[in-house]
Parts: sequence; C-alpha cells; structure tokens
Amino acid sequence: MTQLQIPREFIQLLLTRIELVDLIDGRVPLRKKSSNNYFACCPFHTEKSASFSVSQNKQFYYCFGCGAHGNAIDFLMQYDRLSFPEAIETLAKQAGMEIPRESKATAKPIVSNDIYELLTTITKFYQTELRKSEHAIDYLKQRGISGTIARDFCIGYAPPGWDHVLQTFGKTPALKQQLLDAGMLIKKDEGGYYDRFRERIMFPIHDRRGRVIGFGGRVLDKNEPKYLNSPETPVFQKGHELYGLYQALQANRQLQHALIVEGYMDVIALFQHEITYAVATLGTATTAHHLQHLFRYTTEIIFCFDGDPAGRTAAWRALQVTLPLVRDDTQIRFMFLPEGEDPDSLVRKEGKKGFEQRMQTALTLSNFFFQSISTQSDLSSIDGRARFANMATLHLKQLPPGILQEMMFEELAKKARIDVAQLKQPKKTPSKKTNSPKARSPSTLRLAITLLVQEPQLASDINETIPAVEVPGAALFMELFENIKQYSLPNTGALLEYWRDRKERKLLEKLARTEHMIPKDGIKNEFLGAIEQLKKLAYNQQIKRLLAKAEQGGLSFEEKQILHELIHNKK
Repeated sequence: MTQLQIPREFIQLLLTRIELVDLIDGRVPLRKKSSNNYFACCPFHTEKSASFSVSQNKQFYYCFGCGAHGNAIDFLMQYDRLSFPEAIETLAKQAGMEIPRESKATAKPIVSNDIYELLTTITKFYQTELRKSEHAIDYLKQRGISGTIARDFCIGYAPPGWDHVLQTFGKTPALKQQLLDAGMLIKKDEGGYYDRFRERIMFPIHDRRGRVIGFGGRVLDKNEPKYLNSPETPVFQKGHELYGLYQALQANRQLQHALIVEGYMDVIALFQHEITYAVATLGTATTAHHLQHLFRYTTEIIFCFDGDPAGRTAAWRALQVTLPLVRDDTQIRFMFLPEGEDPDSLVRKEGKKGFEQRMQTALTLSNFFFQSISTQSDLSSIDGRARFANMATLHLKQLPPGILQEMMFEELAKKARIDVAQLKQPKKTPSKKTNSPKARSPSTLRLAITLLVQEPQLASDINETIPAVEVPGAALFMELFENIKQYSLPNTGALLEYWRDRKERKLLEKLARTEHMIPKDGIKNEFLGAIEQLKKLAYNQQIKRLLAKAEQGGLSFEEKQILHELIHNKK
C-alpha cells in the first residue's frame, strides 16, 4: 500500500483558480494603491505603516518590512499555520475541487481518517475506565491533578488485562490490523495479539489540529518501564510531535513563549498552576522538527533541564540542534533546575510566580554557549584561547547569517583576544578580467531571468530556439523558459510553486520582488533585447570554439558551414 501524493499539475491548476487578493483580503483587509497592487499592515509583524504588498498580476505577496513573501499556499502556511498538504486541502475546498492522487511506490503508508477516529474512540474508552478505577483516581488526586485538567488533557486509564482494547475494538481481522497499524496492539510470535497498554494512566497525544495520534502511559506502581509511548505509526512520529502543544494553543490566543520540559506530568503540573505554555518531547531529544513547529507559533523558546551534568549535556545537544534555526527575531534560553527538582515538584513548592521568576533569569543562548565552550579550554593561555576560538567558530558558523551571528563573533573575538576578521577568515577571490560581452552577460542574463519570473507570459513571445550560452545562470534561465512553455505557468505565484522544493527558489523569490524600474509598456522590448544579447554571446562563443579547433587540426565541411552561418548571423 502506498501513500497518495498530490500531482504537481493539480497544484498548478488550483493556483489558477484562487485569487490571491480575495484570499488575503478575507483575513487581512487590503486597500488598492495602484492598478495591480494592494497594501495592508503586515499580519506577520507589528507595524504602523502598510508595507505588506499583494500583486494581483504576479499572484505574489511581499512585506517590505519583515520580508514575508509567497503565493496562496505560502500565505495559508504562514497565516493559518498549516502544513503544505493542509494548505492544499483548504484551497481545494475553497475552489470546489477534489484533490486527485497519484501513487508513489517508495512513499509511506496511507493515512486515512479512520485511524484518527479509532484513536479518538479508544481515548473515550480509557476515560470511561478511569471513572471506574478508584486506584487510578486516587493516584491522580495524590499528584494534584484536578478534574478540569484531566478533562482538558483527556486523561484516561488502561485497566489491568491483556485484551481489553483487542476485544472491544478488534472484532474482525481488518479491525485488528487497524489497531496494530495504530500502535495499540502487539503481535505475538506464536500468532494473535495483545494490548500494548495495561494498567497505566493514559495520556492521549494530540497533533496541533487536536486529533489523537498516539498515547503515553504511566505506571501506577514501580513496574517498568515507567513511561511507555505509542510506537511510530503513519500518524505519529516522536521526533515531530510535542505533548501539550495543542492545549497550549487552545489556552493562548498568542503564544508569547514556549517552555520545553521532559514529561507529561511536568506539562500537566505546570498547566495546573496556570503556566499554560509548556510542552514536552516524547521520549526523544529535541529535534529540528520540534523547533520548527514551535517557531510557527512563538519567537521565544525556553529549554528546561536538570542542573546536574546529565542535564547540562542534554542542554548542549539541544543548543547544537537550535543553532541553524535561530533567527535575529527569536529568543532561546536555558533554564536549569535545582538539584533533585523537576518542573512538577518545583512549581508545587514555589507556585507560578516563583517558577516564572526562575524562567526570567534563565541563561540566554549566547551566555550558555560561551559558558559551555569556555569550560573546555584554558583562556589564560594563548594555546587555550586558540582552541577556544577554533571550537566556538565551528559552532557559530552554523548560525544563519545575521545580526546575532555578527554579535556572537564579536563577543568571541573579545574573549579570545583576537581580531574578529581573523575568526571569519574571508576568502579572497582574485578578480578576473573579462572582455566586454562577457562582462555584460551576467547582468543581461539576470535581467532576462528577473523579467521572466515577474512576467512569465513573456516566454510566449519567443518562438525560436534560444542557443546555449555558457555563463553562470544560463541553465536556470533555460529551465525556467522551458517550464513556463511546457506547463503554461501563468504568473509568478504559479512559477514559484513549481520550484518549491528546489534550492534555486530563494533566488527566484528574490528576483520576483526586485524593482527593475522598467516602464510597463517597455518590459517586452527590454526582454527581447536581452534575448538578442544572449544570442550574440552564444554565437561569439561558438565562433571562438570553431576558430580554435581550426587552428589545431582543421574543420570538417559541416563545421565550416556552421562557422560561415554564425559569422553571417552575427552581422
């Protein structure tokens, strides 16, 4: 069985059915400022002047303040915080279109709504069983969990016994298989199945849309393992999901910050004390996927770790995962707990006020970074400072270029007593002298690509074959030109969608918002003129190659004819 993929052709057709101005105007009121452009205050950052521009011709939006940009799909992913498939589903529903599917042999198993419905039904079963168990209720009361919190987190209880879920929900072979796929059963070596979870407090794990995707179970006594999670399934990947994120989003209209803790009970205890922004990883270290999910909803993340050496080691690993994802508008901090305490115990002792005061004094990313690196070197010696600078530089290069990286390098230079320029070691590339046609070709080609990205219909004005020219960017131009022709890409938004998963998309997005200052009625002639310049350059390169070959060993009759035609065409 294979996953059903959305055909590229459908996505392109869908974008032609969606009017970006109407889509955005339904969420962010726009006002018309020119013939084809609309403006508003940007929904992605706080501002007083309208710097958010929507181009009706290009079907492309761009904020001159924060740089947010994209097509209809990108807008829904950023504004409604949807995944790519969810954005496609939303647009298809709006356009009244049914999403076709195509099979990919190497893809993951199909995910149907049945598995979500099954897990929701099992959640209700566990909740019912909790109400029947005095032992489980007493345990929750001892942990200080209120009925309200138990309800909000849908906490339940898996009763003792090997086949309660199996007997209740696995009446047929197909249902047994579905339970197995959902991670609720374990297959016996000798045949048959048994329940994965038995005699445990059950914590349903929700995705950010509120659907149950798995469970965590905690024992009531001293049996092992203390915590047991659902296995990886078509709907549950531990490295992608965060326990409590759905509840945090429900409790906070705007998530000011997120606190990453270790376990279910930590999250629940913090919620119990009105700290409603805690989330927990699910038996795994923090991953880039976790952080990318959180950065959709907040710009500040606080990691919470034990203060012992193991906690410091875990924090350092989290920092290494975080470095490539940090932006200048984000804040990362590291909070270390007193010995013998966890968030559950500490918040019960100190209350919300005391706990949040500790959060405010948590180490910033820069402080924790330099604190950790400096303990590994002797900064009082030249050798030690050299080692310190080398180690730190390797990590700081993982940071995205920006203000934070610049300031971190400056701080490193102070601590290592070295010039910041030496740390960065910029590579000098010797300048190359070029003749006039070559010197002009990159700007000519860049203009041609820019105009083609902003006005894809220009491709229809070229009906002849464009000769291959050997300059950087020529391959990109030819692929753009051929894609527009082949797939009839009508506007910038559709063109960029075709390049969504390609590394070149960032460059194309930059060119899409470039101000070329060419009057509207002069764009076509400018584009055709750029094409003529590229053709002349191609002819020059071919002539040069043939003349060089003639000097070395002579030309064939056919090659002499080609050379004659090229020289004639050049004139």
